[in-house]
Amino acid sequence: MSPSYGTEELWHLTHGMRRLCLAEYARDAQTIQDLTGEVATMRRHLDSVDDQLHAHDLHLRRGRDVWLVPLPPGGGARTRQRRSGLRTRGGSSGPSQ
Repeated sequence: MSPSYGTEELWHLTHGMRRLCLAEYARDAQTIQDLTGEVATMRRHLDSVDDQLHAHDLHLRRGRDVWLVPLPPGGGARTRQRRSGLRTRGGSSGPSQ
């Protein structure tokens, strides 16, 4: 048996390798598309849960002074930032003299 391949044999080998690569690429692309769809579904579910938790939190606080403010478009409960801590006027944070 000769250690070299003929032109036709090389063509068939490379054609077979190209077909295998394309099949694997198509499978990977389909997997990525499936996972992207699942991520979008999970994101919608989490936003819904955030909204439910926010509504439940407001329900628990009923009777206290609670102001409802509209959320920004596309924003859920996770996008709000809460401020806490001491707020002072002026530029100095040290004791006044």
